Amino acid sequence: MKFLSIREFRASTGQLKEMLSDSGRIVLTSNGKPAALIIEVDENHFEEVLDDIRTVQARRAIRNMRAQAKRTGLDGMNLDDINAEISAVRNEKA
Repeated sequence: MKFLSIREFRASTGQLKEMLSDSGRIVLTSNGKPAALIIEVDENHFEEVLDDIRTVQARRAIRNMRAQAKRTGLDGMNLDDINAEISAVRNEKA
């Protein structure tokens, strides 16, 4: 995996395809920290790769929601508590 600062990336966009063929992935960094991931994709597998990315993003969102629920103490809610909360929100919107 190749690491490239955003500044270096701007200066070398012409070699992007070559860089990707070498490693398959490029991590763009900003101030030395990962900021983005560029992956090589061929046209025959584009939709499949896009679907995989969406799956990973959904898993991350669920993991973040669970962590937030734990931080706020909502992870201990039972089904009755959850249904009561849903009903309260629906009644507010009605």
